Amino acid sequence: MKADGIIHPKEERYMDKTYSDFSITINDIEDISNIDDIQTKLIISGMTDENKILAKVLFVGMAEADGTIHPKETEIINQFFI
Repeated sequence: MKADGIIHPKEERYMDKTYSDFSITINDIEDISNIDDIQTKLIISGMTDENKILAKVLFVGMAEADGTIHPKETEIINQFFI
Protein backbone atom coordinates (compact mmCIF):
# COMPACT_ATOMS: atom_id res chain seq x y z
CA MET A 1 0.00 0.00 0.00
CA LYS A 2 1.11 3.52 -0.62
CA ALA A 3 0.39 4.31 3.06
CA ASP A 4 4.04 3.71 3.89
CA GLY A 5 5.09 5.98 1.02
CA ILE A 6 6.32 3.12 -1.15
CA ILE A 7 4.53 0.83 -3.57
CA HIS A 8 6.74 -2.25 -3.45
CA PRO A 9 6.88 -4.55 -6.51
CA LYS A 10 5.59 -7.41 -4.33
CA GLU A 11 2.57 -5.29 -3.41
CA GLU A 12 1.96 -4.63 -7.10
CA ARG A 13 2.17 -8.35 -7.88
CA TYR A 14 -0.25 -9.13 -5.02
CA MET A 15 -2.75 -6.61 -6.36
CA ASP A 16 -2.31 -7.82 -9.95
CA LYS A 17 -3.17 -11.33 -8.76
CA THR A 18 -6.15 -10.03 -6.80
CA TYR A 19 -7.41 -8.10 -9.83
CA SER A 20 -7.03 -11.22 -11.94
CA ASP A 21 -8.73 -13.48 -9.36
CA PHE A 22 -11.75 -11.17 -9.24
CA SER A 23 -11.75 -10.31 -12.98
CA ILE A 24 -11.27 -6.63 -12.18
CA THR A 25 -10.82 -4.53 -15.32
CA ILE A 26 -8.81 -1.36 -15.92
CA ASN A 27 -12.09 0.59 -15.81
CA ASP A 28 -12.90 -0.98 -12.44
CA ILE A 29 -9.45 0.01 -11.14
CA GLU A 30 -10.01 3.60 -12.29
CA ASP A 31 -13.38 3.65 -10.52
CA ILE A 32 -11.85 2.19 -7.36
CA SER A 33 -9.07 4.79 -7.36
CA ASN A 34 -11.69 7.56 -7.25
CA ILE A 35 -13.27 6.26 -4.03
CA ASP A 36 -12.31 8.31 -0.98
CA ASP A 37 -12.03 7.18 2.65
CA ILE A 38 -15.61 8.19 3.50
CA GLN A 39 -17.02 6.20 0.58
CA THR A 40 -14.79 3.26 1.51
CA LYS A 41 -16.19 3.24 5.06
CA LEU A 42 -19.75 3.40 3.72
CA ILE A 43 -19.15 0.52 1.32
CA ILE A 44 -17.56 -1.62 4.03
CA SER A 45 -20.31 -0.81 6.55
CA GLY A 46 -22.86 -2.13 4.04
CA MET A 47 -21.07 -5.47 3.63
CA THR A 48 -22.03 -8.68 5.35
CA ASP A 49 -19.77 -9.68 8.22
CA GLU A 50 -18.35 -12.47 6.07
CA ASN A 51 -17.46 -10.06 3.26
CA LYS A 52 -15.94 -7.60 5.75
CA ILE A 53 -13.61 -10.36 6.93
CA LEU A 54 -12.67 -11.23 3.34
CA ALA A 55 -12.03 -7.56 2.50
CA LYS A 56 -9.84 -7.11 5.58
CA VAL A 57 -7.87 -10.23 4.65
CA LEU A 58 -7.21 -8.69 1.22
CA PHE A 59 -6.08 -5.36 2.72
CA VAL A 60 -3.81 -7.06 5.25
CA GLY A 61 -2.42 -9.34 2.54
CA MET A 62 -1.49 -6.35 0.46
CA ALA A 63 0.13 -4.63 3.44
CA GLU A 64 2.14 -7.79 4.20
CA ALA A 65 3.13 -8.41 0.56
CA ASP A 66 6.38 -6.44 0.84
CA GLY A 67 7.43 -8.35 3.96
CA THR A 68 6.67 -5.60 6.47
CA ILE A 69 3.56 -3.92 7.73
CA HIS A 70 4.11 -0.20 8.26
CA PRO A 71 2.21 1.24 11.27
CA LYS A 72 0.43 3.68 8.93
CA GLU A 73 -0.86 0.73 6.88
CA THR A 74 -2.28 -0.88 10.03
CA GLU A 75 -3.83 2.43 11.07
CA ILE A 76 -5.55 2.89 7.70
CA ILE A 77 -6.86 -0.69 7.61
CA ASN A 78 -8.17 -0.46 11.16
CA GLN A 79 -9.99 2.83 10.54
CA PHE A 80 -12.05 1.14 7.82
CA PHE A 81 -13.11 -1.79 10.00
CA ILE A 82 -13.88 -0.11 13.33
